[in-house]
Amino acid sequence: MRWIVLALVLSAGVVHAQPISYQLKLEVPAGQKPQIRITGATQVTGVKLDLVRDDGKHFTLEQRTLARNQAVTLSIGDGAAGKASYKGTISTQQPAWSDAIELATVIRPALKVGYDAEHLDLDKHVLQLTMSRPAGAATVTAIGEDGSTLGEGAATYERQAPGTWLAISWKQPAGARVLMLKLHAESADAGVTDVELVPWSVTIDHEDVKFATDSAVIADSEQAKLAASIAKIEEIVKRSEKFVKMRLYVAGHTDTVGPSAKNKQLSLDRARAIAQYFKNHGIALPIAYAGFGEEVLKVPTKDNTDEAANRRADYVLGPVGAPPPFKGPYAKTHASWADLK
Repeated sequence: MRWIVLALVLSAGVVHAQPISYQLKLEVPAGQKPQIRITGATQVTGVKLDLVRDDGKHFTLEQRTLARNQAVTLSIGDGAAGKASYKGTISTQQPAWSDAIELATVIRPALKVGYDAEHLDLDKHVLQLTMSRPAGAATVTAIGEDGSTLGEGAATYERQAPGTWLAISWKQPAGARVLMLKLHAESADAGVTDVELVPWSVTIDHEDVKFATDSAVIADSEQAKLAASIAKIEEIVKRSEKFVKMRLYVAGHTDTVGPSAKNKQLSLDRARAIAQYFKNHGIALPIAYAGFGEEVLKVPTKDNTDEAANRRADYVLGPVGAPPPFKGPYAKTHASWADLK
């Protein structure tokens, strides 16, 4: 917000030349205060600004001396968000001078940006967001797994109401994986904010471990499969750990043979067994595990159908601090994620 330059209007009866001039910054974002910048037209002492806000609160701002052409910036009020009006006087002790002053200030509430996984399409390179204030514009920068810039995009909006979903897109090379989106948003009333989104996740392609019926014990014959998965996980971690802190998720599943409650527990036990194996064999990342039982079938079957493809576990790397990176059918069921101790 630019400074407003005002010329003082002298009160009746004042014969001294105007000893000071001032500029005002009356509209500011949250976290700042309106300001007055006072400049001495000559050597002055005892500069004083007495103000009463419309809620009755009194503020006094003072500067002991000002040399000719010297400027001082003083903050007005207590930083409370919203509109306010002030009345009072601005004066100097030497030379003796005063004038009435009235101010109308605005401290804009912070601009907040909303987004979620359901409104992000990484394949089409489109993000939808909301703003807490009338929409103005946005820019987005896509960052790749190696920290390089993949592409950029910009959008302007037409003061859409707060909470409206707004689209912004970007271009990037085919096959590149987005690690982070850096979003700069501006509201129509000059609110500004910058946020970083980390939509990155990697599903580890692997050969499924075969468990014996009603068992969560990993057979010796299956350990080579897990060793191959560990190598893939470590490769991805080595490539991206400089740019994102990661968590490994292990999601367990069963087929439809047996009671659903029993399958839920069995899938949880198998997920925990694999998670523990990963930890015991060198994966130093935090690991979370959950059991989905027969609720997220890879191959749809009738009840009590023995289907090996459904007896599986998924391994997914995602950023620490973000929700588990599972969408689609996972969103329609409930499973509690536990951190491996």
